[in-house]
Amino acid sequence: MLLQWVPKQQSVTNVGSVRNSVQEIEDIESNDALHDFGGSHANKGHDFAAYWVIGRLIELELAKHPDYVFVCEYVQDVAEFDSQVNPQTVKLYQLKKKEDGYWTVSDLTGQTAKNKTSVADSPVRKLIRHVRAFTTVRATGALVSNSKFKVRLKGDDSSVEVVTVALNLLDDEHTAGLRTAVALEETSAERTVVADDVDLSLVELCRATLALDDLQTHMTGLMFNFLNQIATEHTGQASSLVETLYARIKERSRRTEKAPNWPQLLQRRGFSKKSFNDAVEGLKQIPDAALFRSRLLSKLAGSRNERWAARVTAKLSQCSIEKILGGTANRWHSDQAAIDALCEEADNKNHSDEELFVSLSNYLQISLPVLSEYEIYALAIYEMSQWNLRQTLV
Repeated sequence: MLLQWVPKQQSVTNVGSVRNSVQEIEDIESNDALHDFGGSHANKGHDFAAYWVIGRLIELELAKHPDYVFVCEYVQDVAEFDSQVNPQTVKLYQLKKKEDGYWTVSDLTGQTAKNKTSVADSPVRKLIRHVRAFTTVRATGALVSNSKFKVRLKGDDSSVEVVTVALNLLDDEHTAGLRTAVALEETSAERTVVADDVDLSLVELCRATLALDDLQTHMTGLMFNFLNQIATEHTGQASSLVETLYARIKERSRRTEKAPNWPQLLQRRGFSKKSFNDAVEGLKQIPDAALFRSRLLSKLAGSRNERWAARVTAKLSQCSIEKILGGTANRWHSDQAAIDALCEEADNKNHSDEELFVSLSNYLQISLPVLSEYEIYALAIYEMSQWNLRQTLV
């Protein structure tokens, strides 16, 4: 059953009063009619939302936003506020994964070819309702999905290849139906809402280019590029950073119990600019994997000629990038347990780096026949360095 919500309006007696933005955020948090917790979803739906937030964090950092804070499961799946101290704007995100096919108007609003009246509990109507609940904080909304939107636009233009489209750009029949339905829902004995005054430009449909079948790899690639711009020495830790952020965001998404105030809301379900920057800063406390590889390569190259060193250096650079971006789905992947066992045995027997290098190269040559001679050498150095690095973190 749809809970009735009547938006607060300023009457003649309270026009002069100014509602504090934080108070409004807290009021909306406590209002059952404005909660839209998704309940249980498939893992891919949860994963899509968490990885999308990580991508949005990267976007905001690259755009050098002075401050921001995400609050999970606030009204919609995620709310993005412009400040954790004095929030003045919010963007509500409804995150929808779709395995295949397009989103149609019927999926989004409940409108059909015969009936242009939108359904009250449809995804878009909920989003419009929640955006319009704010009167002090400036609110906008977006329905974000991995799939394309196949809806009619004004002038019969196609939306299929459009990445972002505001609702006011839908064809006239559908926008009129949406405005009329919203106006009827909000009209009461105390006030009348005119359909033409319903601003549909505040809500948009957005397509996110995230591949559902390999979200981790996709986001690791984005993080690699981000770290390459701000902390080149830590690009090798892109995957670890993504995993850390993913775990933190997922944990906050599970905290759906109501928060009594703004500080508690941030503590339970918030993830701020400072949280992200602290996670990036934490990488500096971890030894540089690239430095480990460089030192080992220099040591092994000492008894070999310069041509050998140059060829292995080139392959090592290629290996490290593809291993980071490709996860386990890359041609450099081998049995990690077997590699670790060889490294542990060499450590227990106090073998030299040269002895382990030869032993590991022989194993990799058999297990990965698709790799060239110098690729085998590069991978052996990469795996030895990774094992050495892990021992420093124990």
